[in-house]
This record gives sequence, structure tokens and C-alpha cells, in this order.
Amino acid sequence: MPLSCQRALFDLPDDITYLNSASQSPALGTSFEGGMRGLRRKLHPWTPERANLASEMERCRSLFGGLIGAETDDVAIVFSTSYGIATAAANLRLEPGKDVLMLGGQFPSNVYAWIRLARIAGGDVRLVRRGEDFDWTGPVLESLDDGVGIVALPNCHWSDGSLVDLEAVSAECRRRGIPLVVDATQSIAARPFDLRTVQADFVVASGYKWLLCPDTMGFMYVAPKHHRGMPLELNQQSRIDAPSMESGDGIGGALKPNARRYDMGAADSMIHMPMSVAALEQITDWTPAAIHAYLTELVDAVADRAAERGLIHPAKNRRIGHFIGLYRETPWPDGLAQKLAARGIHISFRNNALRISPYLFNDMDDIDRLFEALDAELA
Repeated sequence: MPLSCQRALFDLPDDITYLNSASQSPALGTSFEGGMRGLRRKLHPWTPERANLASEMERCRSLFGGLIGAETDDVAIVFSTSYGIATAAANLRLEPGKDVLMLGGQFPSNVYAWIRLARIAGGDVRLVRRGEDFDWTGPVLESLDDGVGIVALPNCHWSDGSLVDLEAVSAECRRRGIPLVVDATQSIAARPFDLRTVQADFVVASGYKWLLCPDTMGFMYVAPKHHRGMPLELNQQSRIDAPSMESGDGIGGALKPNARRYDMGAADSMIHMPMSVAALEQITDWTPAAIHAYLTELVDAVADRAAERGLIHPAKNRRIGHFIGLYRETPWPDGLAQKLAARGIHISFRNNALRISPYLFNDMDDIDRLFEALDAELA
């Protein structure tokens, strides 16, 4: 069922046009209320409410897994994209002399761990150059040869939404037996993602953007074949059959035989868990497909109006549906983001692109306001 504007579920003043969800999403009202419940149990940690943490953690795993077609046992709770990528790099073997394949200008959280791994293995990082008309998929597939040992990619470029066809890349990786690691921070929950067609080894997503979760919350899918790997942290909660800390030191047992072994330390945050449950429940109710359909209409309108003004952007078949980056032949004026913010229009600049990332609290009136403000500032 098509979605309508959901602005009433957020706390956005009438004079604010927020088009920056690819940087930081506003919290849902229900998520904020969950955070307040969490703060109260932090204020009074002796209350029985604290006992709900374990079930909230499992609820988050289940909800995130449902968004991508993963089992609960396949989902770890992590701080951030960089934490998940570092975990993947620590659990994948790069054969000596082979390369890690990445996009040129890829988001740094999915870069540094691979540079380190390549140096250790005596290989290199191979940066794919974007093709004509914002094409990434063709150059990525052309670069996949016997010298590639790991492929680490996003679903789209973070600066302008230019698309990577992960289904095609995944199929070629499987054919060649190359591990695939996906940074899906800019796509999961705003666009359908299906592990049946993108058969990755690891998929990582920070929660504070399209997942509507609080900061320092993220999730990582771990393919079952990696469930026996080594986590970045070793603690009592990552183990089974550990002795009780009520009657002993708690040391012993074995690592959990699933993705839970990779959980970050202190994953059972009294504040973050209820906020994340509320956010993921709402996204599940809306569905990523319906979210993407709604946002695509807004982004298509942005693209059409940008083209009328001679601005450059990825064509519809080369971009993801829920955000877009705009370029000019000449540089954007200094301070433009701040000037737009003074008019109540909130966007961001990323890698020389004016990035516009709406959400369900936006409608066509917000697109009108954006371009009225742009026209005024660029006149």
C-alpha cells in the first residue's frame, strides 16, 4: 500500500525543511519515548524494567534480519560501520599479493581496514574509477579478475547516490569465489535489500541514518560460514556456558556459535535498545519497498528541477531512489549550506555534490521550498 507523508510521527517545526537524512535522521516520536524510558531505567537501575534488555536485543536482531532476509542468529549488534568492517577484515583471509576492490572515493569507514589488510598481505587496494554517466557497475565488473581477493563495496556512492548493482556484482563474486563485504549504511531500510540475491559474507549498516536509530547503534549480518570467527572484543556476554559472576569470576565457557559472538561490548544499552526497537518496528510496518517508492517520487522531482537549471546529477537508471547529489560546472558558492539553513532548508555538501536526502516527513512542498531558496541564493 502506498505511503502518505508521515510528518506527524516526527517533531519537525513547520518552518523546517529537513533534506539531510543521509547524514543524520531525526528520531521518531515513538523512538524518543523509548529513549526516555531507557533514561528512566538508567536513572533508577534497580527497577525490574532493566530485565527487558535481553529481549530488546533479540527483538532488534530479529527486526533487522527481517529487513534483509537474515536469521536472528546471523545478526550482530555493533557500534558503527567501521567496527563492522574491521570485524570483517579480521575474519577474511586475503591471499598474498591479491587486491581488495573498492570504489574510488568510497566512504572512509569501508576503506581504512582494507588498506591495512592489503599491506599485511603484500597486496594493494584497487580503486575503481567511475565510468561515464555515473556508471559504477560496469567498471566494477570489468575490474573483477584473478588478482582480486576481496570485494568491499557500498550499494551506492555516499556523495551522490550513484548506484552499484550489487546483484550483478554478487553473482560475479560467487562465480569467482571472492568474498563480498557490503557497507549498506546508505541503503538498508530505505530500499529493499535481499540476501538471496546479494549473497554477501558480511553486510554492515550504521543505524543513525535510514534505520532511524540513535548514534552508536548499528547492525552486521554475518554469513553462517563465518559464525566461528574471532570477534574484535572478548567479553563475558559473547560466551555461552560461562560461569556465573554472582558466585564466581565469570571466566570460562566458549564463544557463542553464531553472529552474537561479534556483538560490541555493552551492546545492552538501556537507552539505545528501546529507541532502536521502536524505530525498526516502524520501518518494518512501513516496509523498505514502500519507503523507497515514496522517496523516489521526491528525488525524481529534485532531478527534474535540477536538470531545468543545468545542474548535473546521475540519471534515473544510474542512481539509488532515495537521495541524490547535484553538481555544477562551476564550484558551489562558499557558505551555501549555511545560507540555506538560515532559510530553514537543511542539506549537506559531500565531495563537491549538493546532497539532497528526503524522508517520509517530506513532501513536494519541501522540494518547492528547496529550489526557491536555491534560486534566490544563486541569483
